[in-house]
Amino acid sequence: MSTIKVTDKNFETAVLAAPGPVLVDFWATWCGPCLAVAPILEQLSTEYAGKVTIAKLDVDESPQTAARYRIQSIPTMILFEGGKPKNAVQGALPKPKLVEFLEKSVSSLKPPSIKPAELKAGLDAGEPWALYDVRDLGPFSRSHLLRSARLAPEDVAATVATLPAGRNVALICRSGEVSSELAAKLNSPTRRVVALEKGLLAWEGSGFPTYSDQEEKELNGTGG
Repeated sequence: MSTIKVTDKNFETAVLAAPGPVLVDFWATWCGPCLAVAPILEQLSTEYAGKVTIAKLDVDESPQTAARYRIQSIPTMILFEGGKPKNAVQGALPKPKLVEFLEKSVSSLKPPSIKPAELKAGLDAGEPWALYDVRDLGPFSRSHLLRSARLAPEDVAATVATLPAGRNVALICRSGEVSSELAAKLNSPTRRVVALEKGLLAWEGSGFPTYSDQEEKELNGTGG
């Protein structure tokens, strides 16, 4: 899906009355930074199709709307939700920063996650969790959650697809960044896939135990 053009005439219906969030890029044809960020917005429009509408408003063609929202420098991007401006950012930001802005501003875009205490309570209660650690083998062997399995990130999707119905999945990495990206792609209405919030660092920081390969073998009575 491409970005849409909005003007003074259709701003009310296309943005303020829109059923979902709309990111409006206030720009102009003579603005170098505006032209630099334009391809990124086109990419995001496709990637977030059905979740966020990305619109472009030329401030020279539509001065009334630009004045209404006190646009003083461009590019300025304002996120509208429920007919009201919710958050804004200025400048030709790189794609990772714009993704971060959208995920912080639109609750439905936040990667699915679970806090360490919630996961610990679920495991202690016998909830059906599959734990997959996506770090390298060395760090995993030295310290990991009990009964977690090490998987390469590229193998997670195929492995999750083989799990029986009702099995929840928690993905684990050091800081939560890699696992969050994977969880965002794999979580669905039929399969709950979440990332351990802030990763193993937060788990250990909460005082919850981790085990080396040897410690887990000894705990299970299989150590040499």
